[in-house]
Amino acid sequence: MTVMKTSKERKKSISKISHASGIAQYALAAKMSDEQITKAAKHLDVLSVIKSANNYNRYCQSQKTAEANQKLKQFMNIENSEIYKAGQWLLHSLSNVGQERKESLLEKELIHKEDYNQTVEDLNDVISEQKQGVDKQTFSASESIKNLEDANDSFRYQLQAIKDYIENNYDAKTWSEIEKYIHRN
Repeated sequence: MTVMKTSKERKKSISKISHASGIAQYALAAKMSDEQITKAAKHLDVLSVIKSANNYNRYCQSQKTAEANQKLKQFMNIENSEIYKAGQWLLHSLSNVGQERKESLLEKELIHKEDYNQTVEDLNDVISEQKQGVDKQTFSASESIKNLEDANDSFRYQLQAIKDYIENNYDAKTWSEIEKYIHRN
């Protein structure tokens, strides 16, 4: 058994083994004992025989790593996420209105059908009640307008009677002066 004497000698042997085998010097330094380095340094011709196979092995490993990295990248892409896709679908469905929205949400069973139908029925009842209230208010307003029109016609009739009385019992000029006085005040 031969043991190396200096670290310089160890580095020199590691360099020769690395050149012959294609294995990186840092890996040899980290994983081989002095005894193993001495033994391997004696068989550099054998190591050089496996160098091309070692290089090919590293090439294949790099290809597999690249493939795994690509798969990881696709996996990490948020747009490929099922949660992201579900969120996109939900936003799209909620942006719809009316029947289209209802069908979209029912399609994925995101709403309880009976609850939804009860809610729709309740809303229809509320709309019907509101419509009846509006109809009553419209009728009441029409009645008020009719009463105001009748009162206006009555006042106009009384005013005409007063005008006729003044013009017949006094003269038209007197009525004209009264009319001017009323407009000023």
